[in-house]
Amino acid sequence: MTSSSGRPVHLYRLIARAVGVCAVTLVGINTAYPHDLMRPELNAWFKSLKNKAGEPCCDSGDGQRAEAEWDMANNGYRVLLKHPHRPSEPGQWFDVPDSVVLNRQNLSGMAMVWWSPIYTPDGGMSPKWRCFIPGPGG
Repeated sequence: MTSSSGRPVHLYRLIARAVGVCAVTLVGINTAYPHDLMRPELNAWFKSLKNKAGEPCCDSGDGQRAEAEWDMANNGYRVLLKHPHRPSEPGQWFDVPDSVVLNRQNLSGMAMVWWSPIYTPDGGMSPKWRCFIPGPGG
């Protein structure tokens, strides 16, 4: 079958499908998901979390599970973080500032940290902290 311009209609359909698949893929990539897709009832709880300065922890699913430990020498928590651009390298332990530690019940059941990297001129990384919530044992 051809269109009035003489081009095959199936070519237009093929192009339309390709554009549709690309659009769905891009929307899926940019969509922010809740922290735990299996527990959507926690979405409101995650959004309610704020650090001691009153700043929100959650920014649409950016919290991550954390390997954390209580540091008795410093009387605070330490978290193992990996350099985002060097995921194959071992992580580095960072002291969590008390100002971002949430002292409330953890409904997620796991230690979580909200942070973003600050890069140093030598290629290193340090965390810009938003929040940290200890796991059930913390």
